[in-house]
Amino acid sequence: MLNADLPATSRDAVTEFQDAASCATWLQTLPLINVGPSQNRILGALEELNAFELAANERLKILEILREPVAFVQAEHAKKFSGKAVPLARQERDIFHAVSALWDAFGIGYRHCIQALDKPGAGGLSNQGALLVQRAIWCEGQKLSEHFKAYQDVHAEDWTRLHRLYAFAEERGFDDQSVSHPQFKGDVETTPTETYAHALLLQLANPQEQTPRQQTIVARWLERWVRTVSISAEVPADTEVAPLAVDLAGGAGATHDAIRGESVRFLNLADVSRSMKKRIGLLRSGGAPESMGLGSDVPAAMAAGMLAMLYHEWCENKAARNGARRTNPKTAELCCGIAAIHYFVTGTPFRQPGVATELTQQQRNEIETFGRASTRHEEAIVQAFKLESWTIADESLAGFRLEQAETSDSRYNHHQLVALRPSDAKVFIFGEFRWLAVSETYSLRAGVRLLPGVPRGVAVRSTGLNAVAAGEKYIPALALPAVAALRSPATLVLPAGWFRPKRVVEVFSDKPEQLLLTGVIERGSDYERCTYDAVQ
Repeated sequence: MLNADLPATSRDAVTEFQDAASCATWLQTLPLINVGPSQNRILGALEELNAFELAANERLKILEILREPVAFVQAEHAKKFSGKAVPLARQERDIFHAVSALWDAFGIGYRHCIQALDKPGAGGLSNQGALLVQRAIWCEGQKLSEHFKAYQDVHAEDWTRLHRLYAFAEERGFDDQSVSHPQFKGDVETTPTETYAHALLLQLANPQEQTPRQQTIVARWLERWVRTVSISAEVPADTEVAPLAVDLAGGAGATHDAIRGESVRFLNLADVSRSMKKRIGLLRSGGAPESMGLGSDVPAAMAAGMLAMLYHEWCENKAARNGARRTNPKTAELCCGIAAIHYFVTGTPFRQPGVATELTQQQRNEIETFGRASTRHEEAIVQAFKLESWTIADESLAGFRLEQAETSDSRYNHHQLVALRPSDAKVFIFGEFRWLAVSETYSLRAGVRLLPGVPRGVAVRSTGLNAVAAGEKYIPALALPAVAALRSPATLVLPAGWFRPKRVVEVFSDKPEQLLLTGVIERGSDYERCTYDAVQ
C-alpha cells in the first residue's frame, strides 16, 4: 500500500463545495483572470476538501473539474517568479510558496483517491488506478518544475514522494497503462511511466542554467520523447548510452553514478539518444527545427545547442560530462557589474578623462583649510560598490563552482558579468554567472564561466555629430586582450545595448582612440563583448 501521508478527514469539516455539481457552480463565481486572489481561493478550497470525508469517486470528479483552472492560475501566477534574479525577493518568494502549496494540495486530493483503492469496493474507482497515480505523479512533477523556474533546490521529501508514487504504480501494474493526458485535450494519452520519466529527465536538463523559456521548450520536446523511454530493474543493453539510474527508495533524482540495489531502476534512453543525434545532424546540415518536430519558435542554432546539451546530460557518463575539476576550497572576493568591476580593477573611482574640472568655491575653501578638496561625491559612489565573500568549492579550466560565504542583500542574474579574486591571486578574474541555485535555507550556489584575459579599465563614449553636440560623457568600460592560445581576439566589454553594426566609439585608456565595433562575441544580461578594428 502507498504510504500516502495524508491529512485526516472528517464529515464535520467546512468546505466550499462537497460534490462535483457544486464545485462547477463555485468555479463560475471565480474570476480566473484575477490570478492572485483566484489562486488563493482555489488553494483554500482544496485544503478544506482534503480535510473533508468524501466518497473517492466524487472527489476524483471534483479534482478533474478543477484541473484546468488550477493549471491556468498556476502558470499565470508562476510568471511572477520565473527566471527572476536570485535569491527571490520576499513577495516573489511568497508567490513561489503559494504555487508550490497548491500543487501539494492538488496532489493530496489524488492521493486520497489512491488510498481508497484498497478499501472494499475501491470507492467506485476500481478501474481508475492508473489515472489516479498518473495525476498524482503529474502534480509532483509540476511542483518540481516550479522549483526549476525559480532556481530553487528540490526538497528530498518531494523526490521521495515522487518515487513512492511510481513504485506503487509499478507494484500494481499501472505503470504502462494509458490514460488521458492532464494537459492536452482530445485523444492524447500518457502513462505513469511517461509522466515519471518526464520529471526525472527535466531535472537532468540542466535547469539551473536554462531560462524558463528553454525549460518550457525541453518540457515540450519531452512529451514526445518519453513515449519511447522504458524503466526496468535491468541495466539497458545499449552500450552507447551511459546507464541512467534512479533509486525508488531514495531522496534524489536520476543519476549516472553507479548505484545498485533492489530499489534501483534504470531508464532506457536508446531511442531518445538516436532521435537526438539524428536531429543534431540534420540541424547542422541546414534543416529547419519545425520539420523535425522541434517547433517553429526555436531558431536552428538554439535548437542544435540545446540538443547537444541534452545529449551531454542524459546520455554521456559523468567523466565525459564534467571534465577535470580540482577540489581545493578557498575564499574569493566577488563583485558584479561593469562600473564596480572597473573600480576594483583600476583601484580608483571613475573620472572623466582629460577634463579639467573647475573648482567650486567650497572646494577652494577646503583646500585652504585642509590642504585638499573633499571627495564626498566620489566616496558616495564608491560606497555603493562592494566585494562579497564567496567560497570556491571547485574549479576547472573553464570556470568555478562557488558558494556564498556570507549573507548578502545582493541578487544575481544568469549571464551577469562578474569579477572575482581568489585568495591566492593578485588580480581579478573575469567571468559571468552561468548557473544559479538557491538552497532550502536560501543560501546561494553559482557556476562562473571564465572570460579570456585579464580585464583592464577604460572609458568609452559615443561619437558622431549628435554625441558631440550633446556633450556626451565617457562611461566606464572594460577591455580584454587577445589570447592567441584560445583564439580569442581583443574585445571591449560594454553595457548591454551599446553594440550596433559599424558603430564607432571613442575609447580612452592612455589616450583617446576611435574604434569600429565589428561584432558581438557574446551577450550577457548586463553586458556585450564586442570585437573591433581601429579607425584609420
